[in-house]
Amino acid sequence: MKRILSIVLCLCIIATLSSSMLSCSKAKNPDGPMAYVLAQKGSAYSLGLAESFKVAFEEAGGNVTMETFPEGTEGFSEYFSKAIDVEADVIFLPDVISTAPALLKCAKEMGINVPILAGDTWESSIVLESVKDTGLDLYCITFFDESDTDEDAMTFVDGFKKFLNENSEYYEMNGSGDMVAAVSALGFDAYNVAMSAIRTAAEEKGEDLTSVDVARALWSTDHDGITGNISFDENGDALEKTVYIKKAAADGSAFEFVKKETVTSGCDKGSAPAYDKDGIAIDTDNKRITVGVYQPTTGDDAPGGNQELLGVIYANSLDNKVMIDGKEYEVVLNVSDNGSLVEYSLATSTKLVEEKSIVVIGSYGSGVSLGAVDTFEAAGLAAIGASCTGADITFGNDYYFRTTVVETREGSVMASFAMSLMEASSAKTE
Repeated sequence: MKRILSIVLCLCIIATLSSSMLSCSKAKNPDGPMAYVLAQKGSAYSLGLAESFKVAFEEAGGNVTMETFPEGTEGFSEYFSKAIDVEADVIFLPDVISTAPALLKCAKEMGINVPILAGDTWESSIVLESVKDTGLDLYCITFFDESDTDEDAMTFVDGFKKFLNENSEYYEMNGSGDMVAAVSALGFDAYNVAMSAIRTAAEEKGEDLTSVDVARALWSTDHDGITGNISFDENGDALEKTVYIKKAAADGSAFEFVKKETVTSGCDKGSAPAYDKDGIAIDTDNKRITVGVYQPTTGDDAPGGNQELLGVIYANSLDNKVMIDGKEYEVVLNVSDNGSLVEYSLATSTKLVEEKSIVVIGSYGSGVSLGAVDTFEAAGLAAIGASCTGADITFGNDYYFRTTVVETREGSVMASFAMSLMEASSAKTE
């Protein structure tokens, strides 16, 4: 049985230096700093991250006022007014990227100038365009830095940018730019982890290998990826992960490096359970291995889902052949669009089972990932989450793995960073 683990997800913070309704200069609340948290109703990602931040911030001595808004909300002035009323020292917005433009626009209009924190999904060209010339200082915690001087990272960045610029469809999918989003790097690594497991299973089983053999092989993963070493703990989550805090340039040109840290899961390395399913066999007639890609290519999460998908497509373009018993097999991708909606999870995950995927990558978005858990487990089909952070996705689910971190750790990192911002600004005024 798996144990709940706390890892780290991703973060964003917006710190502004103007002098209007909310001031970032010093915590105004005598009983400790006040955080205002605004999450989206019905979003597993948003609510989970909001709650983990709340717990960590309060444990650090802060106070939290938390509200939720319904999906489809376009105006946020009443919520920012509440933040002003409670004299918030920091605002946390753990919301999907589709809400970012409206939130940032309203923050500027309302004169909010305290740090604004948001989730990892905000590392996007959409956010850079939204923050451009607003006077807002946006900080983001993420899992990859395209300015990293590591040789493998540099090779990936150069190759991925060329890949985008040479294909107009992919360039558009990336937000009409060649910025390397962290989810693209995560998707790239997840594909390579899948390929490593397929090769390990093939060495043992030959052409008799099934999806269950791939799942079993994943537990022994020890892969040096561009986002760091990847191996799995007893929950199927990454044992450790390096996270980066970045700042959005005022002119919206890029996210700039601020700091990085390594977060560990706090759990022991995992081992394969006693799987009892037959699984899905490879296509020996056509010498083909199908890797399912379960992603939102439409809907609210499409910007991030497409960027994660691009990382997978690029990795497949570099490595798409596997030798099994002396025969060459082609590795093909089968993309199933979950539409960013939990209600589509059953049909779109079932499609990947019926079309004989032997391992799945995805999904961007915790809700749709959780919605596919039972389908994949019933089929004996392993799924590798590259960026989904909800703890329940992997907890107790022996066929679901995660190469990134859990929301509880992300919330802790966000809360700690928020406190450090409060301390730094207080020190300046003393």
